[in-house]
Parts: sequence; structure tokens; C-alpha cells
Amino acid sequence: MISKLRSAGLATPTGVGIAAVAIALVAARSTSLAGGIVVAVSLAILVAATAAAEGARELVIRMRRTPLRAHGLDLAEFRIPADPPRVLMRPRGTEWLPVVVAGLGAGFAAGDGSDVVAVAGAAVAAALSILPVAVLGGLLLRDHRSGLRQRATAAISESVGRLAPQLVLYFAGSAEELYQLRMWFAPVERLGVPTLVVVRSDAVMDALTQSPFPVIGTTYNGLIAALPLPKRVVTLFVTHSGNNLSMLRRPETVCVFVGHGDSDKPDSSNPYARVYDEVWVAGPLGRRRYADAAVGVRDDAIHEVGRPQFSPPGDPAPRPAVIVYAPTWEGWGDDDHHSSLPHAGVPLVDALLAHPDVTVRYRPHPLTGRRDPAVRRAHEAILTRVGRVPSDEPLGVTMAGASGLVADVSGVIGEYLSYDRPYAVVDTRALGRRAVSRRFPSTAGAFLIGADLSGIGAFVAAAGGGRDATASRRRALIAEALGDPTTAQQRFAAQVERLLRG
Repeated sequence: MISKLRSAGLATPTGVGIAAVAIALVAARSTSLAGGIVVAVSLAILVAATAAAEGARELVIRMRRTPLRAHGLDLAEFRIPADPPRVLMRPRGTEWLPVVVAGLGAGFAAGDGSDVVAVAGAAVAAALSILPVAVLGGLLLRDHRSGLRQRATAAISESVGRLAPQLVLYFAGSAEELYQLRMWFAPVERLGVPTLVVVRSDAVMDALTQSPFPVIGTTYNGLIAALPLPKRVVTLFVTHSGNNLSMLRRPETVCVFVGHGDSDKPDSSNPYARVYDEVWVAGPLGRRRYADAAVGVRDDAIHEVGRPQFSPPGDPAPRPAVIVYAPTWEGWGDDDHHSSLPHAGVPLVDALLAHPDVTVRYRPHPLTGRRDPAVRRAHEAILTRVGRVPSDEPLGVTMAGASGLVADVSGVIGEYLSYDRPYAVVDTRALGRRAVSRRFPSTAGAFLIGADLSGIGAFVAAAGGGRDATASRRRALIAEALGDPTTAQQRFAAQVERLLRG
């Protein structure tokens, strides 16, 4: 029963309480009135202690999850005390119940000694259950008296002041969206300037265990406003969020939206972009998106920096062909065709697998299936066929190892374009070539696969080194979407240096 309760999401004290009632009823029927009362009182203490221990564990976690947290910073002599032993941080109420049951069982076997043994078992269980509460309570009292939270905030703030970051990578997304931040690590690391990563959730701090830069995290806007920053700092924002405001208000910062990929999605021309000092796009196509959307972003605030994460590979495309299917997720809106997964995903993968000389790799969006059960079902069906690219494999590694790509309208297309290899999109709306290219300019250089998978053979042949009817269109699109892919890192670095010089 306790196992079922836990799987249903009920807390340990609830399970312990239900079990204790059952044991108390057995004791009441099997022992004297006095013995039953002692067992019941002991069990009540056990239940109360279990609940108190659960609360104490949560408080210990929160105490050590200080208002301002840090990874990779030199905090001088300050140290957060070591975590309590794991044995104390694990729910244990259910582990004391067998002591009571054993006492009752031994009492039954002993006959006349049933009261003594049963009461002894219950008392031992109650005493054991109090120990974690006492130890955890002592640790909480110690940390509170030492001003742990205040000292941690002061030590981290002082360390940020010593670092004097010239560049801040700011991320206010979720832990599942960390790929949006990580894709900027390599280009920024190549700049060689003091850099600080700022994140805005405890879940992201817990997940971001590896970074080439020091990381701080807080959920409090006031602490962002109080960070000791140099007189001029360039802050790169990789996603739109209301929590960006606390850094946008800082007078020292030059605020730049770099995003996490140019695409024909509405987010690549979001009116929110007006709040930044500058918006950096990959190429002329990105600039035109903002102009066509007429959302109030000034043309002189837009700068073209390419995609410094992705540079043309020196090696040829792999042979035999490796085709990556990288659909996007269903999105936050109501567009049923945002993702190709529920419309063509499974038959597409089956059609690709039907070619014995083709290796199929599946790289879904991290949020795939979050909102739409049909997308989730298609995703799970594909996993049974080809598995998925490991989540910790960098997107650049996946792209460099692909002879061809099948993608939805998303930033993935722009990232793959720099490799100048065949790519395809599925026309799930049945719009036709001209309408698809007009509505989604990033598809102009693609093979268009029909919803019935017509055209897939020509794409597979091109990915395998055969005739590529899209080559000239694709190369014209590369110039429009990315500029010169070989100079992206230099252009990115030049824009950062320009802002730092003031």
C-alpha cells in the first residue's frame, strides 16, 4: 500500500500514518488495553516524527539553496557547510514500522509476554524516528545562527566584483531549454574576455553542472539589480523572458539579443526584441524578417553576425549516407503543423529506413510531446525504430556527421545551411513549392517532400552523393541566411569588441 501511495505522489508521512493505524488496530485486539495505548502513542510519535523529518529535510535543502548561488567562482574563505549524510536526507518513516511489527509478532509468539515485547518494539521505533529530526534540527539551527544565507550572498557578490566580467551570458529559460544557452559557450569562450553566466532558476543551477565560465543563479530580481558590475558590460540574451527585465534595467549593460537560432518562426521577429539595445541576426534574411514584421525594431539596431557556432567542415559528407531527422516540437501556439511528427514522422522514418544504404539518426526537439499527445505518440513510435541521438551530443557534432537533414521550419535549418549539404522539409500543409518558399524563406534551398512522401527518393539520392537539383538554390540561400559562414566567428567577435570599446 505504501508503495502504491508513493507512486501516486503522496508523501511518506501519509503512508506511514495509514500503516500505523492498521498496526495500532492489530495491537488493540492482540494486547491489553494499556499495551495497546502505549503502542498507539508510540506510533503517533513515529508519524509525527516522520512528518517533522520530511519538513526538516526540505528546510535543509532550502537553507543550502541560498538566495544567490554560484558555480566556478572563487569565494575566498567562504564555504557552504557540507550536506548532511545521505542517510539523514532519505525518507525513513517506513523503515521503523517493521520494528513495531516485529515486536508484535514476537509478542504473539511469546504468549504472556506479548505486551512487553510489543510495547518495546513500538518504543524503539518511536525513539529511532526522533533521531533524524534532532540531528537535522541541530543543523538547521547552526546554519541559521551562522547567517549562512546572508554570508553566501555577500561572498558571491564580492567574487563577481573581483571577476569584473566584461560579458554576461544571461539565461532565464528552463532546465529543458539549456541547449539555448550552451550553444553560445564555444563562440564566447573563443573571445577570451572575462565572462559570467547568469541564470534565473534553481532547477537550471542544478542542471548546469559544467560550464567554461563562472555561473551564478538567483530567483530574486533585487539580487540581479545589486550585482557589482563594471562600468560597461555587454549582456547577451539568448531567449525572451519577463525575467530579462532585471538585467535590462542595469545602466552599465549594453543589452543584445542573440537568440538561439534564426528561423521563420514568429519568435525570430518577436516584438519583445524592441527592449534590447541591439539585435544580432545571422544574415540579411534575419534583418528582413524584422522589417517585414514591422514590430518596431530599428534597422540600425540590427547587426549580422552569422552563426559562429557552426562553421563549414573541412571533411566531406559521410558515405554511405547518414540522414538526420530533426523535427521541432509542437510549440506554444495552436498551429497543428508546427511539427511534422504527427503528420508524417513515422512513415518518413520508415521510408528512409527502407533504403539499406542509409543510416537514420533521430534528433527531436527537447520539448517534443510536451503539449500534444499525437506528437508524443509519433515520437515514441520513432524511438522504437531508431532510438535517438544522445541528448549530450552537441548539435554541431550531429550536423557535421549528417549527409542530409530532414527538418521542420526552425533554427535547425539555419544551423545546417553552413555545411552546404542537401536538406528537406515535409509539406504537411500541401501548399506546394512556391507557397512554401514564400511563406517560409528558409525552405527555398530545400527538397520539398510531400505529405505522401513524394520526392523523398530524389532527396535520398542527393544525400548519398547523387544529383542535387537544389544546390544552386541552397547556395543562394546560404548567402541570404548566413552571409559568409567562414567569417561568422570573426564578425561576432568584432561586434563584441565594438560594444566593449564604447
